[in-house]
Amino acid sequence: MDIHFFKTFQSPQFSFFGKEKSVIGIDMGASSVKLVQVRLAEERATLETYGELATGPYAGKSVGQSVRLSSEKTTEALVDLIRETGATAKDAVVAMPLRHSFVTTVEIPRISNEDIKNIMQYEARRYIPIPLSEVVMDWWEVPDFGLDEEGTVASPAKTSTQVILAAVPKDILEKYKHIVAGAFLAVASFEIEVFSSIRSILGRERAGVLMVDFGATSTKIALLDQGIIRANHSIEKGLQDITVALSESLGIGFERAELLKREVGLSNRAEHQEIMKVINPLIDFLLIEIERFVVGYTRKHKGTVSKILITGGGALMRGLSDYMVKKFGVEVLIGSPFMRLEYPAFFQPVLKETGPSFSVAVGLALRGLK
Repeated sequence: MDIHFFKTFQSPQFSFFGKEKSVIGIDMGASSVKLVQVRLAEERATLETYGELATGPYAGKSVGQSVRLSSEKTTEALVDLIRETGATAKDAVVAMPLRHSFVTTVEIPRISNEDIKNIMQYEARRYIPIPLSEVVMDWWEVPDFGLDEEGTVASPAKTSTQVILAAVPKDILEKYKHIVAGAFLAVASFEIEVFSSIRSILGRERAGVLMVDFGATSTKIALLDQGIIRANHSIEKGLQDITVALSESLGIGFERAELLKREVGLSNRAEHQEIMKVINPLIDFLLIEIERFVVGYTRKHKGTVSKILITGGGALMRGLSDYMVKKFGVEVLIGSPFMRLEYPAFFQPVLKETGPSFSVAVGLALRGLK
């Protein structure tokens, strides 16, 4: 059982010599389960089916509400989703939530490849808060092609190097494997969700890019340079907090509040001011936290952010990207993961609208084709 994490973006390159292969990407989030099935045909990744199923009703809650389902209920939802989408592939790449994972960048002395395993075992004990015998680890040395402190090309003679360290508890992996097996699927591999999103929405940008995944219960941030993740952070606040606040403030049901959040969003219209009084402070809190993370990183590493990519279900909130442009003063784009796939042209409008929610699932499926 392996966990692989994203290293550097490349356009998907496949070499199955004309053989066809289908694979499913599965993203089990806090408020829904998402599935994307793709097929490799003539070295092209083609969308076969996709779908999303809210998990709230499986716990007696409303559609869109976050819930913690038992393994049995999660399997039930996954089976229902497979049936509704008509998915037929039996190999699945499964997302590992960032909240159950550990990802950090470690600076170590520049050493030979033979010695890096030993030193990473030592370093991991300093950073991972549980015994190493209870986790699955992976690491990768970051290429040193940036600028040094004097602004010149970094020299290979530098005495230290950065290594990305990732770890996931074995019991969490076993839990997810059991859930997927109950749906009669085989886990081809696991991948920490942030790396799946990067694969599906990042282009060939080489300057600093900030990716923000607005989820229901958390907001994930990843800072990339030269296409490689340099730092990441998770804020334990998501856009479902806005839905709950609207429901309580306006005295309306959860589903109505969710609809207002998406359709009204960050409006400047006078008739929406009562809604804005609820939404704006919560959005501003998240953006302040994001700014604090970016400033801390860029000051320490003398980097810059030239573009922001937003994804996740929360990215669909009306006006959010424009609001972030005013806040950060850089280009803000909504991720379009389905652009990595071939599909009939008439699907484009709906895939563009729903795309940000499926960035993890698409990235997982693409990984499964490699």
